Amino acid sequence: MFFLIVTGIVGIGVVTAGIQSANARNYHADVISEIECSNFNDAVVAACRQQAEKEGYKLKVKTMTYDAQGHTKRAEVILDYKYAIPVLNLVTDHQVRGFAK
Repeated sequence: MFFLIVTGIVGIGVVTAGIQSANARNYHADVISEIECSNFNDAVVAACRQQAEKEGYKLKVKTMTYDAQGHTKRAEVILDYKYAIPVLNLVTDHQVRGFAK
C-alpha cells in the first residue's frame, strides 16, 4: 500500500513537471510570434523579456542582421526555465531554443 502511495505521488510530480515544460514551450512559441509580428521591434523584445521575468522565465533574444541596410531578418530566441519535481527534490535548468524569422 505504501509503495502505491509513493508511486502515485512521484507520478503526480512527473506529470506536473511535464505540464511546466509544455507551458514553457507554448510561451516560447508565443514570444516568437510576437517578435515576428512586430518586425523585431526593440520595445516589443524588451517587453517580452520583462513579461518572461514576471512568469518566472529568463528570455534571451539575439538579433542577427543579414542585409547591407542593417535590417534584422532573424533572431534566436532562448527561453530558460526550471524543470522541477519537488517530491524528489529535483530541480534542473532547461532551455527552449528557436528562431524568429
